[in-house]
Amino acid sequence: MPDSPSQSRQIAFSWGNFFRYYFYFFYFSGVYQLIIYFSGFSGSTGLRQAVLMSFLWLIPVLLFPRQSKLISAAVGLLLWTTSLVSMGYLALYGQDFSQSVLFIIFESNFKESTEFLESYFSWWMVPALIVYSIIPVIVWKYLQPVYSSLKLRTLLVASMSFIVAWPMIQRLAVQHTSLERGISHQINRMEPVAPWHLIMGYAKYKKTLHEIEKQLLANKNLAPLKNLSDKNAQTKNTLVLVIGESTNRQRMSLYGYQRETTPHLDALKDELLIFQNVYSPRPYTIETLQQVLTFADEKNPTLYLKKPTLINMMKQAGYKTYWITNQQTQTKRNTMLTTFSKQADEQIYLNNNRMQNAAQYDESVLKPFAKILSNQVAKKFIVVHLLGTHRGYHYRYPESFSFFKRDKNVPVWLNDKQGREYNEYDNAVRYNDFVVASLINILKNSQDNGLLTYFSDHGEEVYDTREKLFTGRNEGAPTSAMYTIPFFVWQSDSWQQHNPLSHRTKIVQRNYSASDFIYTWADLAGIKFNEFDASRSIINNSYTQHPVWIGDPDKPKKLRDLQIEPFLDLHFKQPDLKKMAADNLDVNHENNI
Repeated sequence: MPDSPSQSRQIAFSWGNFFRYYFYFFYFSGVYQLIIYFSGFSGSTGLRQAVLMSFLWLIPVLLFPRQSKLISAAVGLLLWTTSLVSMGYLALYGQDFSQSVLFIIFESNFKESTEFLESYFSWWMVPALIVYSIIPVIVWKYLQPVYSSLKLRTLLVASMSFIVAWPMIQRLAVQHTSLERGISHQINRMEPVAPWHLIMGYAKYKKTLHEIEKQLLANKNLAPLKNLSDKNAQTKNTLVLVIGESTNRQRMSLYGYQRETTPHLDALKDELLIFQNVYSPRPYTIETLQQVLTFADEKNPTLYLKKPTLINMMKQAGYKTYWITNQQTQTKRNTMLTTFSKQADEQIYLNNNRMQNAAQYDESVLKPFAKILSNQVAKKFIVVHLLGTHRGYHYRYPESFSFFKRDKNVPVWLNDKQGREYNEYDNAVRYNDFVVASLINILKNSQDNGLLTYFSDHGEEVYDTREKLFTGRNEGAPTSAMYTIPFFVWQSDSWQQHNPLSHRTKIVQRNYSASDFIYTWADLAGIKFNEFDASRSIINNSYTQHPVWIGDPDKPKKLRDLQIEPFLDLHFKQPDLKKMAADNLDVNHENNI
């Protein structure tokens, strides 16, 4: 029972004691979030939630001051134990702990876990653990009961309850959403904080796993493609599909951009088949890949549930399939990505951060890619899914790739903040160039017979349209930057000899929707089946121009055919950045006079 008002009044309320308790509880999540934030590894979202959610544990301390030492010891032990999981994961792997980690834990055996620890463990982790553990013990020893009057106690408990529950209250009372959405938002806000990162992460893991298993079962029960044949069935082949992220081809020097954003691919230009007019059907990853990796398209968006996927097709053709990803996968939003990856024979998940805004560089795919190439498997199909140039752009490349500086060669209509982000995007494109070119060179040096195809899931507007300055994607207000994607193919000499392409200069100019990619991929791989439509393969002599639809297929009347309504800004000359830099100098000189 709470102490009576008379007992509470015997000792004056102490704000010092109150905040010592707060610091004690905050410590177990706050230190972790401070390390992440000040290292520049991620943003401040987790830190803000740690600040707010730590008030929760003060409520029992205020309600039961006589038992506060015992309560704080029990809660502290719980927080310390669960925080060690996230702290240890950060120390070992340099990543934020998230729901994705639970997939790794539960899908790894003891031997694999031991090998990971042996690879990443360092001596300094032991003294760091000791220091981390001693500090809260010292603070706990100095904690004193927080007595207060009934009125003050009620006010404080109500205020802290409001602070902790604000995410749900805000959704229910302000935005008038459903209770389910309110609870979901509350869970998302509490998840970065111990012990909820484990409790709620596990609950999300189980729910996501159920959804994935349900979709995989449905996929497994699909009928195979009829009369499938493989022209290259008798040769050892390595076929690689690299999926980029948020990369607008108009910002690549490979496609004529004035800045040198793709020096490595430029050097390989003569070895590439570079398609000039390929468009993404949607400006969002999941919705795009539901079409690009399946037989679905803008007019038939649910076919990905009813027909085999590209992965299924390659397995049916006798390929061992691999999926390497630096994308976040095990999240509510990305369940479909996980489902696609789980269709492969082997998966390698490299990005287990909670937030997309985290410094997880794509070069992490290079080592596992090289390792798979060394496998003595006759027919390999490898999907590499990059994080590419996804926004926050400055998280997408290491400092050594800060090639374009804040105050140089940006359009004159951008302010300092916009100019900085403009440069950061180009730096991300330049780093993406390094990664994709490295994948090509690794494959080339392996001397495997095969090919590598690269495309981006969609583009990204980064202040490309002067009349409407914007960064990101908005399907309701489309611009060419959101839909114009790079698409090119590298082929080994031996593959080209057995799979020659005719009219190369003609086919690269064709207008094409990436929603028809599965037909082009089958054609490139030499695979045929009853459902194959040669008119939808960009490399086929029987290709015919189909509508290039963009837009939300759930709003069919608003779909736009780029053949009929092209992006007008594609006809404009790209900005002369050198001239703009000179103009900037002139403007600055005039302002100084």
